[in-house]
Amino acid sequence: MNGERKTLTYWMSRRVEEELRNIVKGDLLINQPMKEYTSFRVGGLADVIVFPEYIEYLIGTIKYLSRERIPYFILGNGTNLLVRDGGIRGVVIDLSHGFKRVELLKEDNSSLIFAEAGVPLVSLIKFAIDHSLSGLEFAAGIPGTVGGGLVMNAGGSLGELKDITQSVTILNPRGEITTKKQEDLRFSYRNLQLPRNSIILSAVFRLKIDNQLHIRERVQKILVKRKETQPMDLPNAGSIFKNPEGVSAGKLIDEAGLKGIRIGGDRVSELNANFILNPGNAAAQDILSLIEKIQQKVYQKTGFMLEPEIRIVGEN
Repeated sequence: MNGERKTLTYWMSRRVEEELRNIVKGDLLINQPMKEYTSFRVGGLADVIVFPEYIEYLIGTIKYLSRERIPYFILGNGTNLLVRDGGIRGVVIDLSHGFKRVELLKEDNSSLIFAEAGVPLVSLIKFAIDHSLSGLEFAAGIPGTVGGGLVMNAGGSLGELKDITQSVTILNPRGEITTKKQEDLRFSYRNLQLPRNSIILSAVFRLKIDNQLHIRERVQKILVKRKETQPMDLPNAGSIFKNPEGVSAGKLIDEAGLKGIRIGGDRVSELNANFILNPGNAAAQDILSLIEKIQQKVYQKTGFMLEPEIRIVGEN
């Protein structure tokens, strides 16, 4: 379980492997290090990673795994994610080989963009700019995909995805597809509540027509600010902790004197204390230990118990 596992897990017989390959009709990789699929560059082995390119392959995969009671995990762009050193049991479903369609829609004189879950946010913003559509500027510089961004309700002080989301289409474990309208979506701070084991397939975003030059200027201004306030030179997973109401998590960590502290191969960023950096030799356990230490020190000094913003998955 520590990265040296060479054999298939108890459920992954050759029969299961062959059946999955027939269903996915694409790449299927066994015992893959998750550090190659996350922005943190840490994480143990995933039993299996599959890359379904089309909806029918994804539906077949989900129905098969659910029927066989094989656990699965949906992987977006691997940002805002920490995989433990024991890796992930079951099947990781990576949507990066497909689900990248973007279309401009028209409805009642409104400007709508349809985007599939695998579309990188940076590509979605470019598409919006190219069509002189405003409303996505706040997401400039945020890594990840449409699917992952929706799950985390990505955004910041200038806006969140919930503000522009018209509808979200999801797939449930039975292979059924449903579309939830804005009024039925339960967004909260850094979260979108979805039925268990469901998968975001696509979304529709409502934007406004604006001057293209002005949109570009706003995006560039946000990108410059992110570069000035966030570390970009070393692997990380973005903001580690959610901001408590009315206060910055980074400020609390800084005031606790924790900038630059290290455990093992990782350290708290000197530029932004809400970032943990991996210079190249960190383990997931190092990062988890540092997260726990930050929580303890900040709580002792301020009374705030910081809640992780990143998603932590896998086994120790």
